[in-house]
Amino acid sequence: MKKVILFGASGNIGSQTLEILKANTQKFSLTAFSVGDNDKVIATILNDFKTVKMVYANNVQPELQTQFPQVKFIKTDVTQLLNEPGDLIINALSGFFGVKVTLAALQQEKIVLNANKESFVVAGALIQKLLSQSQQAKIYPLDSEHCAIWQCLEANQEINKIYLTASGGPFRTKSLAETKKVDLVAALQHPSWNMGAKITIDSATMFNKAFEILEVYHLFQTNKIVTLVHPESIIHSMVEFVDGSIKAQLSVPDMKQVINYFLNYPTRTSFIGQKNLNFEELVTLNLKIIDQKRFTPIAMAQACLNENNSLAVALNAANEVCVAQFQANKISFYQITKLVQQVFQDCPLQVLQTYQEIEEFDTLVRKLTEQKIREEMS
Repeated sequence: MKKVILFGASGNIGSQTLEILKANTQKFSLTAFSVGDNDKVIATILNDFKTVKMVYANNVQPELQTQFPQVKFIKTDVTQLLNEPGDLIINALSGFFGVKVTLAALQQEKIVLNANKESFVVAGALIQKLLSQSQQAKIYPLDSEHCAIWQCLEANQEINKIYLTASGGPFRTKSLAETKKVDLVAALQHPSWNMGAKITIDSATMFNKAFEILEVYHLFQTNKIVTLVHPESIIHSMVEFVDGSIKAQLSVPDMKQVINYFLNYPTRTSFIGQKNLNFEELVTLNLKIIDQKRFTPIAMAQACLNENNSLAVALNAANEVCVAQFQANKISFYQITKLVQQVFQDCPLQVLQTYQEIEEFDTLVRKLTEQKIREEMS
């Protein structure tokens, strides 16, 4: 029986993880979870999983403590959940907030199933350092593209190139000028995946793919990364080896496939609701190298490779601020990329070696981004 701690239980990845855990109670035991502001789901989760001993939430209704006296409710430090027994730590938190969870779990030499790509974007070098210092700590990517690369890799084989696929989002056929008319409703309509608002908007701007490039760079220790637009989202990524052969991982777009794969790694098992590719129907696969002039976030991510990590921290921080302002109808969809690029170009190159240095620089960049937004609006 593997004990599981789930960070971000109420999000898209978290809720799908709970579905898999609920269907496999003979194999997994949930001991702790976090939900942030979404306290309405706490009672349902606790009723489904009697093994939970600790819950992190920003708001907890008094009646919950009475209804579940065996559970400790906390709201000050989300990493306190790691005090509970956990063989597998699932980090499904969104944004910079989730970085400290990844680092704390690796410091405790845990196995981390990580959906928080910001961890690698801003602290990739720190993660690799922690992994090198421990024989037990491991990190597995809960992301369809990175999971695909993981499955394609062969031991002791030199990578010639990694092909990272991207659906291209809902505006892949629009010019930059045409995106000036995009509103929030349109930006939240992803053609392939059902995701939270932040990551859906990032997919529309292509910042999500930019962050995935940096995640590939740190996970697989290579800068030989090519991004391909693949609207069908069936090929999740490919690896090219030095002899010219290419291995690809294909499946119906479904994050449960990824979650289930790493929950049971290295054994493959089926899961409830699984859908297989049907080759009795015509399966068309379109692949094309992405235009970095059209999708400048890809170019910015490529510029971060082999560069001081302050550049990647700035990229993430500026984007988080701009996406929040777009959701609040303070700036337009088009301005997200424009403003992030301005901050990115002005970013001082520094080596940030500790989480504290990263956090301080992140705070500085957010203030600078907010200032640029005020200047843009004035």
